[in-house]
Amino acid sequence: MLIGAFLFTSFFVNASLTPVGDLVQVSVNITEYKNNGDIKNINDCAGYFGSGFTNCEITHVPTSGSDIFATVMAKYDAENSANNEFILGSTSSTDWSFSNSINGATEGNWTYSGSSYPGISFWVSKGGSEGFILNWMVSQDSIDNNDCQAGNEFTISCLNVSVAVTSGYWAAPEPHNISHITFYGNKCDNNCGTTPQQVPEPTSIALFALALLGIAGRRQSSISK
Repeated sequence: MLIGAFLFTSFFVNASLTPVGDLVQVSVNITEYKNNGDIKNINDCAGYFGSGFTNCEITHVPTSGSDIFATVMAKYDAENSANNEFILGSTSSTDWSFSNSINGATEGNWTYSGSSYPGISFWVSKGGSEGFILNWMVSQDSIDNNDCQAGNEFTISCLNVSVAVTSGYWAAPEPHNISHITFYGNKCDNNCGTTPQQVPEPTSIALFALALLGIAGRRQSSISK
């Protein structure tokens, strides 16, 4: 059943398009949603993209009947363990590595080396109660063709051109440490058959640009109160 925009409305504080090598990282800070008139702080898989971390799908809202772009494949929880804690079983914990321990961190890089998925289509970084940052990679052609227009990044056209990658950058919404990182992809039947894009580590300028997401979000939240 489709949920009308007047019942389920998304609020986006800020978004960025950051060049990383030959690709562009799209990052959207999703801060809250309105359901039946009630504004709620949100988690990616607790009311926004699904009802739990075993049944969570990237879709475009507010139209809940839109296409599914990727399904949840792994979650790392930084708050329930002194080390990175692997939660879901769609991949193995040995498939993942991080530039540093995500426990107590505010930003960093991740790498996926598994074979069950062709790569990571989307990833979410969550910290605090102000929402989460949804990230994905697109080609420069997608930007040039206006699939991902600046100021209107969270659209079906931009989600639809997500490029599978094996590494990426994450930042928690400022000023919080990361609470969890969730990864989304599309599982291979037998052999992936495609080589995902190789992404270099973002430059310091790119890291700084992405870090500004949370700062802007917090300022906007304070203004609106």
